[in-house]
Amino acid sequence: LTNVSASQAGNYSVTITNAAGATNSASALLSVFTSTNNLLTVVQYNLKGNFASDWSTNAAQVQAIARELRYLNPDIMTLNEIPNGLRYEMTNWMIAFFPGYNLAISTGTDGAIRNGIITRFTIQRTNSWFDGASLTNFGYDGTFTRDMFEAQLAVPNYPQPLHVFVTHLKSGTSSSDDAARRAAEASVLSNYFAYGYSSSNSLHPYYLAGDMNEDILIPATGSQQPIQRLTNGTGLILTTPLNPYTLTNFTHSIQSSNGPGRRYDYILPNPLLYSNIVASQVFRTDLLNPVPPTLNSNDDIVASDHLPVVTVFANPYDKPFSVLSVARSNQAVTLSWRSVPGQPYAVLASSNLSEWTTLATNLTAANYVHSFNTNLSAPLNFFRIYRGQ
Repeated sequence: LTNVSASQAGNYSVTITNAAGATNSASALLSVFTSTNNLLTVVQYNLKGNFASDWSTNAAQVQAIARELRYLNPDIMTLNEIPNGLRYEMTNWMIAFFPGYNLAISTGTDGAIRNGIITRFTIQRTNSWFDGASLTNFGYDGTFTRDMFEAQLAVPNYPQPLHVFVTHLKSGTSSSDDAARRAAEASVLSNYFAYGYSSSNSLHPYYLAGDMNEDILIPATGSQQPIQRLTNGTGLILTTPLNPYTLTNFTHSIQSSNGPGRRYDYILPNPLLYSNIVASQVFRTDLLNPVPPTLNSNDDIVASDHLPVVTVFANPYDKPFSVLSVARSNQAVTLSWRSVPGQPYAVLASSNLSEWTTLATNLTAANYVHSFNTNLSAPLNFFRIYRGQ
């Protein structure tokens, strides 16, 4: 096959024939990864694996999930409700549906389900946070229901690692006790991002995704505003992608006879990523017309009671920049230019525009304007500023 397109993805087999008869080979999966044009596509999906009796690649639910995710072709998938007792099946998922991707499943669990991440990028490290942690200091006499799972990723053309977090807060909309526990869990995470994460990773991009089990616009009984807690002083920013056909933000429950009626699933990026959102949506297959050949119209209903949430980010570091000022005081020279936090830069100098001397490399910007000071070593000097990798 030449000039392969996404429509040609799928299973292929060959029929071998000779005088003795014919036989079919085993199927081989062809996956087609298209150029992302330096875009980052992320999906948040509660898979509804809780109480699943079959999590193999032969299960109708699993195949529907796979068709959706392969159609969306994301770079990163944050997943809730991987069934704890069947989590080993995720290895078979990777072989069948996501060859070339990397899988990480959290070590934290409530005994029934786990969080996980699938990504086409290199996973540098993972960590399970707050599994079974006490909530006493955050207003609730109990423990964290499920954990927050983190994966640090090496994204091409990102000079800083990307930190991806996924969580699944306490469920329940009719109990004040559930609401109190959920709010306390949100406070634990808020405290971590405000004081823990930012203290050592302030220049690294990050986002939190997951099933938060509360709609910010339709609060649960006894709500103590968990979404507001997550976005208060944490650097996490609320996003509310809409379905392009209904223009609603609901993600739960597509399996209801009335269709989805609440938003539980969120992607909360930090300011650097948030300012580079280029597209987002709540994805439904039952409204697509025509239905793409790789999907079934009822895949969303078969796959899960939650709908996947998709957000596309432009590369925040791939930005043109300009010199803002060159100031001289005697032999001291100060250069200032527009920058991106976390982006490294280099400064070169020349007296004749043909021979250049490197004055500094790996000048990592901490804000949107960066400055560099040097001494003028010649009567006439020219300067160059390069964006590093």
